[in-house]
Amino acid sequence: MDLIQKWNAILNKRQDVLNLNDTLVNKGITLEEINTIEQLSGEKLPDSFKTFYTYSNGQPDKSPLLFFNEKFMASDDIINTLEFAKKLQKPEIRTIVNPEKSDYYLKKIIEFYVINALVKNQESQSSWYKMVFSCGVGFFSHPSLYRSKDTEPREKEFINIADYSPLISIINEFHQLEYECYNWDKLNFTIFSDGRFEVNRTDNDYNEMSFTSLPANAIKKKYFNHKWIPIFSDSGGNFIGIDLDPDVNGKKGQIIIFGRDEEDMCVIANDLESFFAFILDEFNYNNGESLVKYHLHDSIREIIRNKQ
Repeated sequence: MDLIQKWNAILNKRQDVLNLNDTLVNKGITLEEINTIEQLSGEKLPDSFKTFYTYSNGQPDKSPLLFFNEKFMASDDIINTLEFAKKLQKPEIRTIVNPEKSDYYLKKIIEFYVINALVKNQESQSSWYKMVFSCGVGFFSHPSLYRSKDTEPREKEFINIADYSPLISIINEFHQLEYECYNWDKLNFTIFSDGRFEVNRTDNDYNEMSFTSLPANAIKKKYFNHKWIPIFSDSGGNFIGIDLDPDVNGKKGQIIIFGRDEEDMCVIANDLESFFAFILDEFNYNNGESLVKYHLHDSIREIIRNKQ
């Protein structure tokens, strides 16, 4: 069977839980949409992807989930996911291109914390040495206060700020200003009672996450990569898709599991056609019961481990 025949065979085997009469109504993908995906990923799409999406560009939003309670993603969903992944990229060289403008936003952030943590709480008249806090796009930590230079971290005092909403636009504008040249994830501040301050621009350190790859070093240890092309989604930020940027032991075009909750990633198959063959093999083995034992991604991981 070719790729499309395998896909239809999978759907036919799921007729007991799907109404297939009106499900695949999306027209095939356009050349413009293919070009957009290739531009975002910086990679040529495999012929198997083009064949599959020329046959059907995903499924309508309100139709039954086609693939074991996962959505067959349309091109606009793929593009949105790749745009999000692209935003997570960091510049190779970090620079501050507009120091005066950046300094303006840094001082606005400090002003917010001083007013809301110290002045409104009448702490500005009290003795204190330094205040430490962090913030980022959609993230704000309560500040911690050190009364003296000798205050130990276990002795620091947390100050509650009830409303961070006035800071949202400041952080967003500041991040946008430095996005192209720095694209930090978090700002770590230390401000001192004498007016000095220190700030460190930091990234979410995914190297500290307990990522695993099966096989070892086949998939790069990330949550998202703009060179991973999602095809099926569990609607919770996790995907099955094509890896166009494998790790040293991987193969370009391999089908992988990845996403927000996927620190235990695995290679399912070498390509899309082999992936569909894998699914059909499970039907031939036990009528697909192994695929619906758990969440699809966990079921697949268990099947692959059992075959090792």
